[in-house]
Amino acid sequence: MKNLPELTPESAEEIARVKRSTLVRVVDDDDGMRRSYDFMLKSHGWRVACYADAQAFLAEDTDERGCLILDVRMPGMTGLELQKRMLACGIDLPVIFVTGHGDVDMAVYTMQIGACDFMLKPVDPQRLRRAVLRWCAYDQQRDFDALRKRAKKTDIETLSEREREVLRELIHGIPYKCIAEALGISERTVKFHKASICKKLGVRTSAELAMMFSDGLG
Repeated sequence: MKNLPELTPESAEEIARVKRSTLVRVVDDDDGMRRSYDFMLKSHGWRVACYADAQAFLAEDTDERGCLILDVRMPGMTGLELQKRMLACGIDLPVIFVTGHGDVDMAVYTMQIGACDFMLKPVDPQRLRRAVLRWCAYDQQRDFDALRKRAKKTDIETLSEREREVLRELIHGIPYKCIAEALGISERTVKFHKASICKKLGVRTSAELAMMFSDGLG
C-alpha cells in the first residue's frame, strides 16, 4: 500500500505547476463516464487522456508523471487485472479506482497491492479532484526526488576525498574550528574546501548543504 502524501499543494502557483506537468489517465469502458471525467478535469485545468479499455492504455501510455483513474469491471482485461499487469511491467502510476461494483474486500485488496484510493460511483467530483491533485503531486515529487538523488550522486563523485571529509562535518553543523582540529588543517583551509564544495554542488551555504544531504551523504 502506498504511503499517503504528507502534503497536498495548496497555493495557486503550486497547483498550476502540478497541472501543467502531469497527465491524468482515465480507463473506463463507459463512454458517458469518460466524457464526464474528461470535461470535469479539463474544466479545472488538468491535462487528460481517456481510454476505452486496458489494452488501449497499455499500448499508448507514455512515461509522463500523473495518475490513473481506473474502472474495475471492463470487457477484456478488468481494472484489477490491469493493476496487476502494471505492477508486473513496472508501471508505477498512482491508481485511483472508481467503480459501481465494489465492496470493502475489493477496496482493501486493491490498496494492499498498491492502489492509492477506492471510490464508488457516483463519485463525489470534489473528492475525486482532491485525490487527483494529491496523487499527481506525489508522483511528480517522487520523480523529482529520484532525479535529485541521481544528480547528487554524480555531483558527489566530483569531490576530492578531503572535500568529502569536510562535507560530512559541515552537514552535521560542526563549526569550522572543530572541523579544522579534527582533520588537522587550518580553519582557512576548511573554508577553502567549503567554497569548492558549494561551487561543485551548486549551493551557497552550509544550511543548503545540510538540506541537500538531509538523508545522509551515503
